[in-house]
Parts: sequence; structure tokens; C-alpha cells
Amino acid sequence: MITTTANKLAHKLHMIDSVQRLGVAYHFEKQIEDELGKLSHDLDSDDLYVVSLRFRLFRQQGVKISCDVFEKFKDDEGKFKESLINDIRGMLSLYEAAYLAIRGEDILDEAIVFTTTHLKSVISISDHSHVNSNLAEQIRHSLQIPLRKAAARLEARYFLDIYSRDDLHDETLLKFAKLDFNILQAAHQKEASIMTRWDIGLIDTLPEYMKFIFKALLDIYREAKEELAKEGRSHGIAYAKQMMQELIILYFTQAKWLYKGYVPSFDEYKSVALRSIGLRTLGVASFVDLGDFIATKDNFKCILKNAKSVKATETIVRLMDDIAGYKFEQKRAHIPSAVQCYKNQHGVSEEEAVKELLLEVADSWKDINEELLNPTTVPLPMLQRILYFARAGHFIYDDGHDRYTHSLMMKRQVALLLTEPLAI
Repeated sequence: MITTTANKLAHKLHMIDSVQRLGVAYHFEKQIEDELGKLSHDLDSDDLYVVSLRFRLFRQQGVKISCDVFEKFKDDEGKFKESLINDIRGMLSLYEAAYLAIRGEDILDEAIVFTTTHLKSVISISDHSHVNSNLAEQIRHSLQIPLRKAAARLEARYFLDIYSRDDLHDETLLKFAKLDFNILQAAHQKEASIMTRWDIGLIDTLPEYMKFIFKALLDIYREAKEELAKEGRSHGIAYAKQMMQELIILYFTQAKWLYKGYVPSFDEYKSVALRSIGLRTLGVASFVDLGDFIATKDNFKCILKNAKSVKATETIVRLMDDIAGYKFEQKRAHIPSAVQCYKNQHGVSEEEAVKELLLEVADSWKDINEELLNPTTVPLPMLQRILYFARAGHFIYDDGHDRYTHSLMMKRQVALLLTEPLAI
């Protein structure tokens, strides 16, 4: 179906987008790459929906398509044409595309402001007769969390419901996506049950409360090394251990800050707190099973030393974490947050500090977008893992909520992904 969809550009792009948003594109990566390659020179459309969707799909694929494709939608004064407001589907497509911006692409920053303003207006009107309910729901969802920042499996679960109510949906694709979702859910349930097998180790040199944790960690690294050694690629375990050791040292530094009542400068705070978010520990652990041609020693070294997206993701997760939780955390003994450190170093108000930190978060997303464009510094699968962590951080701390500390706020999403299969 991907390769035989009608030649009309809009139909082809819509098909690829649906496959990706339904969470089944991993089965068809080669076919999608080939089909998008055939469309690489098709730049003639004046349809805002088509141009925006094509831009987003190509950027998601790592293709350096220019943002100049949107210049045709501006008027003589350099502003987006007011006539675009009536193209609601096109406006939503432009909104989603604009979140694939890199630094310096002012037209995409303008597009976010323009589309956000008018899309909010669309859903605020009490009479939705001019827009169908399915599209209105998609607008509300996208304004809450743009596709680029959405956790992939949660987005797939959401889009399955939306797609099933679309009059133009393909029944075969829908059934396939539901079956695939249920198969993956069953696999995750099996993995979760396996994780409960850990036993408390008798490590006498440690305090009682640390024995289980340390024994479990040792078991994880030992078992992983044994399995990977059979395939001759256990070198990644050394990096995983190294990152865990570094994380413990960073935690110890923060513990000393707390004990001494020390408030570091914002720059000093970031040198420790960005890395103590644990991305490198979790990220490296997720790389070890990517395969011989991806998880090489050189690629491990390169992504840890040079990958712009690693620091960008650490920045996103740490700053959003601090913004969401700093007021609650300061009610008890706790290290200073980024908000407090920025406020002290720059002599600004709390409100201004939060505003500046959010701007840093926005720029960090642009850095991730840029590094995922071809040619990449390391293989794309490694960088995509980093993107997934950024998305997870956005979900956990979005809208000033701390879903990590107050985990019951995630109860519904966990149920949707792990315990409730889809009816076929």
C-alpha cells in the first residue's frame, strides 16, 4: 500500500504520515525512505497542507529541506497571509511542521506564533460547525503537545482512536496497527514480569537499604555482558558502567551541596545537574544492543563527547524538571533548582528566570532537530534514542506538572500502553 498509493502527492504523503503516526513504520523503513526519495524534487504545490506535511516528513527522515518553501505563503509585508486562516487542516499541518525548526529559521518561529493563535481561536468558538469534531480534537491535542515532542507509543495509541473515526481511514491499515499494538503490549508485559525476578544480595559492606539496589545493578551488567559476549560485542557494558559511576559521583556532589547549604551559580549548577538527570546512563544502556555496525566503540565515544543532542536533551529534561518541581521541592530539604540559581546569578525575578529557562529549552529542541539531519554525527538510531528521551522528559514535566514525583498522574497513560489491549 505504501508503494502503490495513487501518484497524487497529497495521498502519498498522507499514507506515509498515517503509517508513522500509527506506530507501525518500523516495519517499512526502506519502503518509506524509497517513496520519499521519489518525492524529493516535487516542490510545486501551493497547498499549505501538502507543503507543510512534506516538509515535516522529510525533516523527520533527516533530509535538509529548506524552510524557504514557506515563503510563498507570506504577503508583501512579510507576514503569513490572512487567507490561510480558513485552511484549518493546512494551519495544523504548518503548526506541526514548524516544530522541526533548527536555530536561525525565523520563519518557522513566526509560523508557530501565527498558527497557535489562530488554531486556539478555532477551538474556542462554541459553534464548531465549520470544523468537524475529529479535526477539532486533533487541534486541541496538538496544541497541548506537538507531534515532534510527543512520546511515540502514547501518540500511536491516541492516533489509533483518531484514525478509526476518520471517514477516509483504511480498514486494513487500521486492523494491522491494532494487532501490532497488542503484540507489542504483550511483549512489554512479559518484560515487566521478568524484571521482578531480582533477589536481594548479601553485600555486607553496604548499608542495608543499598544492598538490593547494588546487587540488582551488578546482576544487570553481568547478565548483559554474558549475553552480548556470545555475539562478540560486550564492549558497550564498560561504557554503561562508566556512566553509572559518573552518575553516582554527580549525586554525591549534589548531596554535598545540600549538606553545606551551598547555592552554586547557574553555570556551576548546569555543569553537574544537567548530567545528573541520568540521560547518559540510560542512553548508553539503550545503545548496547543496537548491533555491530551501530554500537561501535567509536560511536560510543563520539556520542558521549560530541553529540549536540545529548546536551540538548539533558537541558530540556533538567530545566523542565526544575521548573515543574522547584516550588514543591523547596518545602523540604533539597538542593537549589535551576530557577533559584539563574535568579541569583542574573539578579532577575523568579518569573523572568522561568521565562529564560523555557527559551533555553526551546533552543535545545532546535539543536536536536539539527543534529538529526543528514549527515549525522553518529548513526541515526543512536540519535533517535536521545530524541525519545527528550520526548519522555517533555511528557513527564510538561505544563508545569511533575509526573515523576507525582506518578499517579501517569496512571491512565500507563494503563493505555501496558494493560488495555485494543479491540480488533
